[in-house]
Amino acid sequence: MPQFNRFQHQNYPTQPAVAPVFRVLNVADGDAVDFTQLHSTFGVREALIVHGTFMGDDPFGICEMMSSTARSVTPLQKPLEYICEKVKEHTTPFTQKVTRDVGNYTPEFSVQFQKLVGDDPPVRFLQPTWTGQNHHFARADLAVRLLCRLNELQPAESERILLWGHSHAGNAFALLSNLLANDRETVTAFFESVGPQLPLHWEQAKSMLLTAPSPHPWAQSILIAAFGTPVRYGWDSSGYRQLIHVLHHRNYSTEQASLTKPMFPPHNLPDIITAKYGDWVQSFAIAGTDVSAPTSLRINKKLAALLEAGLERPVHEFDTKLIVPESVRDTCARWKTGTRCHADGQNLLVEYEPCGRTSMAIPIEAALLGHGVATTINWLPSHLALVIEALRAD
Repeated sequence: MPQFNRFQHQNYPTQPAVAPVFRVLNVADGDAVDFTQLHSTFGVREALIVHGTFMGDDPFGICEMMSSTARSVTPLQKPLEYICEKVKEHTTPFTQKVTRDVGNYTPEFSVQFQKLVGDDPPVRFLQPTWTGQNHHFARADLAVRLLCRLNELQPAESERILLWGHSHAGNAFALLSNLLANDRETVTAFFESVGPQLPLHWEQAKSMLLTAPSPHPWAQSILIAAFGTPVRYGWDSSGYRQLIHVLHHRNYSTEQASLTKPMFPPHNLPDIITAKYGDWVQSFAIAGTDVSAPTSLRINKKLAALLEAGLERPVHEFDTKLIVPESVRDTCARWKTGTRCHADGQNLLVEYEPCGRTSMAIPIEAALLGHGVATTINWLPSHLALVIEALRAD
């Protein structure tokens, strides 16, 4: 997407600005790399790790609904709010115990990351984290939280902040790029979508953008490494310095090597389970696959008017034109395009050589339908080496 993207959505299939790069990755590829150059060469002041969808402290909106109920029923407010806090407190540890590092960034992941890069830059998780819910408002809220973190850091012109995220965290990075581009009209519309009573961190973000130039100077401090991010929101190229996509991909077509096996029509379940053609979740979770929480339906509808602007209606053929409802029909037609690559940034299409580790009897390269390998500790050195190589090449 161009400068002055103004929150325009990507279309299907995308037309990447730069030809994708195909790589075969081995778990030993990072063994001889000097990772301290992340700070010494690229000036990274902080590496900020952000988890993907369903890995937050309220992934299904249960606490959000209970809090809404509590505000409506005064006698229940305190006990319900107490329950919500306890549920949130235990959700992330429970998730980490179940998933470990497959599809989720663990404390051990950040410790290993820090060991690789040395004392600088510090490697941190975004705190407070985002809910991990699968809809516009959750991702928009993450973008706002990231902006508030930048305000805390106040990066100097020579300093870089590395955003390292999985799955839909990358789409929050895309929204952040549009916020940092700071087009007055659309940024105003973004905040107005949430309504007149903004959460405190939203008020802070709105105020800092209102008094900042366009684009915001912090944009040139932002380095983005997005792993397994589905093609959704458009990127504003004036809202970041460098953008790298790491996408698990295996060719199924010699003629169109950068496309993935289309999700529609449905096909061979074993191919999906074994990630025969790469990351199925990344190719699945495109426009039309959100699941809105009941308490945020109104906000999501208003945000959709902005964030899905420019999203073209697909042309339907015989295999999709009779599908109902319309929203599912359009999603199926978009799945047919086999879109893998983003329109902007470096698309690194990675085929993984098995490292020998398994998760629930499945090689970790195929775990979670090919979506889980991105967060595993085993592959962190090779991923970091790949990102450093891409930073140097751009």
